[in-house]
Amino acid sequence: MFDRIAHRYDVLNRSLSFGRDVAWRKRLRKHLPTDRELLLVDLATGTADQILFLLDGKAKIREAKGYDLSEGMLALGREKIGKKGLGDVVSLHTGDAMQSPQPDNSADVVTISFGIRNVLDVPTALADMKRALVPGGKLLILECSLPENKLVRKGYLFYFRHILPKLGGLVSGDSYAYNYLNKTVETFPCGEAFCALMREAGFEQVKAEPMTFGVATLYIGVKPEAAA
Repeated sequence: MFDRIAHRYDVLNRSLSFGRDVAWRKRLRKHLPTDRELLLVDLATGTADQILFLLDGKAKIREAKGYDLSEGMLALGREKIGKKGLGDVVSLHTGDAMQSPQPDNSADVVTISFGIRNVLDVPTALADMKRALVPGGKLLILECSLPENKLVRKGYLFYFRHILPKLGGLVSGDSYAYNYLNKTVETFPCGEAFCALMREAGFEQVKAEPMTFGVATLYIGVKPEAAA
């Protein structure tokens, strides 16, 4: 499915979020450590959009690795990276967020943007992210969520159920994909429910930062210093 919509994915992210996804990605960027050079791992990297935003910040990223199961997305990401001359810093690889090829205790930061709700087993994915992080390493997850305010939620769900699938299908040529994507948001745990999953996976200092009335949330966690 993601191979089919890859050619319009970036454009649709911008248009269907009214450009707010740019602000959300930049918000994530502010949480990168700046006291050392980083090895960054971005899971469900898609077209490497999040990696490119992170490289444009103050953090010193010596190496960035992106993993995704969609070869169509990765191909577009490699084109973008090549055009920006970042091939020496960024590499994209085939990889599953539930069992990435990343070695144990190797990544300073693991990120995943709008991808965690698409994995088959979230606890398994969270455990694998913890495995890949160095002790004290940071996990940053950006995901769609449901607003708590009833009025805002009502308007949001109307847009999500009736307008977004039609626009997404029209522009991408794949109506199934955007019907699927909106349903995953409604059924995925968000807020404190997702924070609980992160704590159960062994992360500390877990918190959620809702953005734009709660239509997206940034989740933050740290691998314990004593963890192996």
